[in-house]
Amino acid sequence: MAVPGPLCLHAIVPAGDPDTLRATMRGLHLVPCGPVIAITGKPSRQTAPRAALRHDRIIGRALASCSSVVPFRLGVELGSEAELHRVLAANLDALSAQLARFAGRVEMGFKARLAAQPAGSPMHLPPGLDRVRALAPRHDDCKEQLKRAPSGHVFEGCYLILRQAIEAFWSVVEDIRRAAAGMPVLGSGPWAAYTFCDLALRPAQIEAP
Repeated sequence: MAVPGPLCLHAIVPAGDPDTLRATMRGLHLVPCGPVIAITGKPSRQTAPRAALRHDRIIGRALASCSSVVPFRLGVELGSEAELHRVLAANLDALSAQLARFAGRVEMGFKARLAAQPAGSPMHLPPGLDRVRALAPRHDDCKEQLKRAPSGHVFEGCYLILRQAIEAFWSVVEDIRRAAAGMPVLGSGPWAAYTFCDLALRPAQIEAP
């Protein structure tokens, strides 16, 4: 049964995922369209922080129940279920490709505060970082950056890895933490692949009168 009024699109998951998804999505509305299912709900009227927490919980439940998740940051508001169907139809190939890329994979984060270096000196990255990178061997499954901080630089990396490699990731992070005494190191995840979701939804096709 269609839900009247506006909807908030939280995520896309494969249509073939098990029915346990429905049991975990109470209070939400699942909208199928060919090979994908849209996870939607009523737009939140809560404060921004509460709305963000609710959205994160929804994405976390989807990640725990589904083989692949395409997340949308804080949701995408649409005027009606009919408009949602048109948007899905206009983006079906791109959504399917993104789901295929994320199948069986999650995003993990790694952060380290680097010691201050004299001007012009090479930056000393955390020892063992190559082992983290090896869990995401494709160049487009690894995104890293250096940020300036008052006490030096902060290294941040996001890695798209197989779900079965999560334990290996944490093991490597612990090894780095022990080897890099005095260098604050932080791991995070698993997350839906927000950093690697490069999909820009095309607008819905306007139906002829």
